[in-house]
Amino acid sequence: MTFSVRSLRIRLALLYAVFMLTSMICLGIFTYWYFSSVLASSREQTMVKREERLIAFVNTWPKHDTSPTLAEKLHQLSVAIAESDTIQVYDLHGNLLYSSPGPDIYKVDWPGGTCVHPCAAVVQKAGHTIRTLNHVVTLDGQQVRLSIAGTTDEHSDVVRLIRNSYLISCPLLLFASVAGGFLLSHRALKPVHRITSEARTIGIQDLKHRLPVPKTGDELQVLAETWNDLLARLEAAVRRLTQFTSDISHDLRTTVTVMRTTAEFALRRNRTEDDYREALSTIAMECHTTSRLLDDLLAAARADIIQRNIEWEPVDLSEISLEVCEHLRANAETKHQTLRSHLCRNAWTRGDISMLRRLLNILLDNAIKYTPEAGTIFVDLEKAGDRFELSVGDTGIGIPPDALSRIFDRFYRVDESRNQDDGSSGLGLAIAKWIVEAHNATIRVTSSVGVGTTFTVSIPEQSHVFSSELPKLKAVTI
Repeated sequence: MTFSVRSLRIRLALLYAVFMLTSMICLGIFTYWYFSSVLASSREQTMVKREERLIAFVNTWPKHDTSPTLAEKLHQLSVAIAESDTIQVYDLHGNLLYSSPGPDIYKVDWPGGTCVHPCAAVVQKAGHTIRTLNHVVTLDGQQVRLSIAGTTDEHSDVVRLIRNSYLISCPLLLFASVAGGFLLSHRALKPVHRITSEARTIGIQDLKHRLPVPKTGDELQVLAETWNDLLARLEAAVRRLTQFTSDISHDLRTTVTVMRTTAEFALRRNRTEDDYREALSTIAMECHTTSRLLDDLLAAARADIIQRNIEWEPVDLSEISLEVCEHLRANAETKHQTLRSHLCRNAWTRGDISMLRRLLNILLDNAIKYTPEAGTIFVDLEKAGDRFELSVGDTGIGIPPDALSRIFDRFYRVDESRNQDDGSSGLGLAIAKWIVEAHNATIRVTSSVGVGTTFTVSIPEQSHVFSSELPKLKAVTI
């Protein structure tokens, strides 16, 4: 077991020690003050009750000719009760009328003042603590100064015993609590050490391994389960990346092989102009496919690394939708497909026109690509509240239900065996989703296998900025 101040176990133990020490100091101060106050109050109340008994004893003495003097009455009382407190009685001029038997150290002078109400005082005398109660009272019909005094040494001894016991037990309790806290923290953090050790053994080639999950029902179990979920997602991402890398390598190798073979075949001997034109056409087509693949890779990298600033500007969605439809109409006609569009006009928003054009190009290109010959493709743009909804649908092959939640994942392909024959890189829809989120929009998909797929993008309207400058046009269907 290693010890380091940076160790969470040590820091928890030290924090616990500081907390316990502070708590013990506060508790000790409070205990000392509480017992001192209680004992002092108890001593004072005892003296007050003795004063009351003395006054009652003297003033209720039967009246007759042979009645004893005040001093005699007080002496009889002192002998009868044999209390440790001393009693001294003075007249108002300070002359001593009576002093009960007892040690001289308990006898103190009148403190001065009228003391119409009981006056309590504490006096240090010959190493003893003397508590006095002074009061001007009426005894036997005359006003006198009554002083009751007694030692509080016993109470001081009790408080001192409590203090010394606390000072002795406090370090022992502190040591025991810190040791217990250290052991408990060590036991509580043991699963963390186990998780850390297991995590160090997991490499990129061993992502199937999972961390042990302690069945404690606390934060450590949640932490381990969260890490396992992360490892599962990382494993799936690496698997897709590996498959994607293999597919891309195959695609690039195939493209380069086709271009090299075509060029070598054309250069092997003299050819006619048509032969050279056909060879160059083949090479140009392969270059175009490779360029699209590299564009997808660059867009994906930009989304993660660069996050380039969007060039915000007024964009008419109907205009770019019409532009993209016309641009890809030839692709649809090549497969004898019907491309229909119903676009509302003045569909103004703010965004990056090149990114929005790429978004629509991705969705429409996918629709053409995965729709059989003689199928139908539609593009609809309509207003829905304060947003515009752009829908791209087809009557194509559809997407299986279990794949709908993953089609926007990077490098994901519904058919893992799909290669460059369909021109797919597995990045198109991931790029589309990034563009949608960058424009504070949403995208949703509905699909049925063998029936078709519809992607709907909902993007905020910004027509209040431009509508006053442009005439309202009716929807157009082409």
